[in-house]
Amino acid sequence: MKKTLLAAALFATIFAGCKKDNDEDFHVSFSVNGTNKSYTGHVFAHKESVSGFTTLVINGSSSATSYDDYLGIYLDNYPAGASFATGEYNDAGTTYSLLTTYENSGSEYEAGQSTAEDAVTYGVTITNHFKINITQLDAETIRGTFSGDYYPSGNVRAAGKIAITNGEFYAKFQ
Repeated sequence: MKKTLLAAALFATIFAGCKKDNDEDFHVSFSVNGTNKSYTGHVFAHKESVSGFTTLVINGSSSATSYDDYLGIYLDNYPAGASFATGEYNDAGTTYSLLTTYENSGSEYEAGQSTAEDAVTYGVTITNHFKINITQLDAETIRGTFSGDYYPSGNVRAAGKIAITNGEFYAKFQ
């Protein structure tokens, strides 16, 4: 269910037609198995609150029409309903939901709580659990870091795990 929500939230938010800000400092950058990757073409954050629950999405892609090359992070405050603040959020949290998807040339990789739960179920050890650290959060922008092991389509038993390290994001809320 969480994976479906993540995919729907990312798809709807990524391609909603947000216009690009002219500030070239907005970015989502990281290393995939040691190879640097950076998105500056279409970077944004979206925050929405309904009935006391808040969803936060951070997205980086090459362009607004880049359907198969992006990285998105999804964070919501369900079930606790607490406000988001600076600090670390990881895939073991119980007062929020944290998911992420990296799509590259049609290959999808996922990390976050549902992936970590699957790893426990199937007896798979995740070496580098997914985490983000929000270092700046205000009404206009969000900045932070992220890292973790991502699995093909979130399948912890599949070959082809990738390590995303040195992740950074700086995005403007749309």
